[in-house]
Parts: sequence; C-alpha cells; structure tokens
Amino acid sequence: MTVYMVAGSQCEKVKKNENRLYVMKWSNMIKTDKQDQEDSDMDSDEADELFKEPTMRVETVPHRGAVNRIRSMHGSPIVATWNEDAEVGIYNVAQAMEELEKPTGNKKPCGGCKLAGFKHKFEGWALDWSPLTYGRLASGSNDAQLWLY
Repeated sequence: MTVYMVAGSQCEKVKKNENRLYVMKWSNMIKTDKQDQEDSDMDSDEADELFKEPTMRVETVPHRGAVNRIRSMHGSPIVATWNEDAEVGIYNVAQAMEELEKPTGNKKPCGGCKLAGFKHKFEGWALDWSPLTYGRLASGSNDAQLWLY
C-alpha cells in the first residue's frame, strides 16, 4: 500500500519564515511480522520481496506563518491552508510530489507554487473543499465570517 499525505508546521512566531508544508509518501506499508516470514513456505527471495521495510519520504515547501488547517483538493496536488496571519492560501505541490518519485530526495525545500492568497480580518480554523463541486473551497474565520472561493 502507498499513501500520499500533506501536513504543515507551526513554528513559533519568532521563526515564522521557517514553517513548511510537508508532502509525504509512505510506501510498502504492509504487515511486517518476523514470525510470518519465518513460517512462510516461500523461498527467501520471495519472502524478502514481500516483507520489505516500509519507505517513508518527505519533501518540504516553504510556507509563511504557522499552518492552522490544511486540506488537499480531492487527492490532487492542489492544497489549501489557513495560517496564523489570517490568510487562506492555495498551493500546487506537484513539484514536491514529483521529487518523491525520484530515487533520492531533494535536500532543500521545493519551490511550491502559491496559486492564490485570500486575506481575512481574523484568524480562522474552518477549511474544506466541496465534495460536490470540484475546485470550490469554503473557509470560516473567528469573526463568524464564511467565505466561498
């Protein structure tokens, strides 16, 4: 099984520019019980292939401000974030996902592409993509304002 996921950091306000989006790929996620391998009727090459260790890779994308919420648009590389500066940002993390497919990862942050930013008066926490209309995003801020993009 392979899983792709995205997360965000929450560095202290003093280190605001050190925040990142983390684009991750976890692969070969299977049960790896040593007893199952020893009890198996498979030859050692087959068993080694079946019981390989999981692989976890990560690429980072710079992000201004701590990430309050992060949501992927229906599993695509388009990601929306709410940050501590009361801004909703939309990013394309495709470059980071491409780096995950290469044999060795990038040692510096990927140049994630910020597609749009929407400034609110107050910080917020509500953020989600519509399950009915592809590309429609809603956010809610602490002043009880709802926004639809």
